Amino acid sequence: MNYIGILPDGTEVRLPQPVRVRLSREEDAPADGFSGVFPLQAPVGNITSLRIYGRDGSLCFDGITDDWKVTRADGNFLTLTARSRAALLLDNEAIPQTYCMPSLSTIFQRHIQPYGFTGFRGSKKIFCGALSVTKGMSEWQAAEQFCRQFLHVTPRIHDGVFDASGEIPSGQISFGTGGVPYSALVIHNRYAEKITELLAQGGTDGTYFCVARDTEAGLLGIRRRRCLTLGQNAKNVLRTAQKKSFSILLTCPGEITARLLQSAQFTEVNPELPRELYVAGIEYVLGTSGEFTQFALRRRG
Repeated sequence: MNYIGILPDGTEVRLPQPVRVRLSREEDAPADGFSGVFPLQAPVGNITSLRIYGRDGSLCFDGITDDWKVTRADGNFLTLTARSRAALLLDNEAIPQTYCMPSLSTIFQRHIQPYGFTGFRGSKKIFCGALSVTKGMSEWQAAEQFCRQFLHVTPRIHDGVFDASGEIPSGQISFGTGGVPYSALVIHNRYAEKITELLAQGGTDGTYFCVARDTEAGLLGIRRRRCLTLGQNAKNVLRTAQKKSFSILLTCPGEITARLLQSAQFTEVNPELPRELYVAGIEYVLGTSGEFTQFALRRRG
């Protein structure tokens, strides 16, 4: 990978190859994270942004510096932590207001575009109803609430674009013989994430009644009930709980390129390995233990 530090005036500084790196992307985190340690031969200036390019020249990371320090002990080392530019939406508070008949275009113009994002993907429909942005919500929370409430999707930032289309990235990554080799595999069941039944309030007397059940959780003997708040979608809540309850963790030697939410499969047939999977997390690591990429896979659907 190639690492380019950017100074406040826009000057680009090519950084030396690092001695330690951790670059992570997660389905449940809007912003990607980076931490790295670089040996220094000379001062590099005040690095406020960082771009990382893969060996194929593709842009892997474009973010803002959260913290940096120079350590002088057995040489000079620059320690740098950064988050992708979605962090700007997390760090800035939205102005409280209520939108009547909101649209993705309006939400993008008010909450996303001012921070340098180039466009959006998703429905251009104007929706009936209201969206309340309350005190303390971040710009990301305001935009995410619109997407969940009206579009029923979870938004992502990709290549400077606010993506609320809900579309799955094209292509598929295969692991195993004939595909990407892996050196370790962990099948992880998180039963604590499962929900057995969901209740919603209804009727004139405000009685709670069951609106959704997870049959698989019930067969496992799990008992975990939740009551929905106004506006929550039972299907989405149950799907999120099911999704988080199972994952496959893979360790692959070297730098492996993939996209979040991209479809994934194993080339070998194994009843313990589901066929319909997708990439839910990617972490690239370089350090004393070598260079490798870790993948978190979840069930599709």
